[in-house]
Amino acid sequence: MSAVERLPEPIVRMAIEWQMRLRADAGDADLQRQFQAWLIRDSRHQLAWQRLQQMGDVFHASQLPNAAQAIPLLQRAEASLSRRRALKLLGGLGLAVGGATLLATQAPPAWHSDFATTTGERRRVGLGDDTEVLLNTASAVDIQGGDLLLRTGEVLVDGEKWRVRCRFADCEGHQARVLLRERDDYSEIRVERGEALVSSKAGQRRLHAGEGLGVTARAMMPLGKPSIDPFAWARGLLVVHDVRLAEFLAEAGRYRQGWLGCDPAVADLRLSGVFRLDEPVAMLQNITHLLPVRVVERSRWWVRLVPV
Repeated sequence: MSAVERLPEPIVRMAIEWQMRLRADAGDADLQRQFQAWLIRDSRHQLAWQRLQQMGDVFHASQLPNAAQAIPLLQRAEASLSRRRALKLLGGLGLAVGGATLLATQAPPAWHSDFATTTGERRRVGLGDDTEVLLNTASAVDIQGGDLLLRTGEVLVDGEKWRVRCRFADCEGHQARVLLRERDDYSEIRVERGEALVSSKAGQRRLHAGEGLGVTARAMMPLGKPSIDPFAWARGLLVVHDVRLAEFLAEAGRYRQGWLGCDPAVADLRLSGVFRLDEPVAMLQNITHLLPVRVVERSRWWVRLVPV
């Protein structure tokens, strides 16, 4: 029997959120288009959705009538219980089918990692050898034989000599400060200070300050300067320059629970500015002063920007 593919926690959770939102607004054409775009973006999205649908009417049978109630309950379970107890509770809400559960068979790496952060959390970890690791939102790392293993999310590593393994590459830093982020289909590596040696099946590449690299199973691709400052989150900031509103919201959404998006009519508006990650309400208010948009908030878990 082939092994069951494990899906990342954010994908599993987003599939559940889509189930709740589509139940609440079955006739919303814009919502349907957004859902279809999410579905075809990644084969893992389709797999998560397929498994969720195989559960039949489990959500209809539960006492969770809409997303505004369901999503906060899931979040409170994670915040107030240990991860093992949270998993048990989530299974008890009706996510089980045929003796297995969606969340159990796709147990997210963060639930078993040495160090991890929840959504919106940032965490600093000292490794005791003058190496410091800063975990970004929803990230997880393990320590294996003196090396750091990035399970999911994003880290900023700063030290004299260190080694990090990520999905598609190994990275060795020498008096370097380096960012490593797991994207949907590649590993992103950027050097802020010093130099780093990146090794993968596609070869080796030495990076210096200001350089970036995207690594897949087959290739290594130089990355240009992004419109979103990749290092600003370490200072609690989201710094953007001439970025599409849709792209900005996708990045800002990583730091908050629930769903954050916009109407397609305003998705291509351009935005520049400096925003504080720990002030999500002020962030959205500032956007309404910069762009011709207004905030539609059905609950703190479902927020959308639409034309004025």
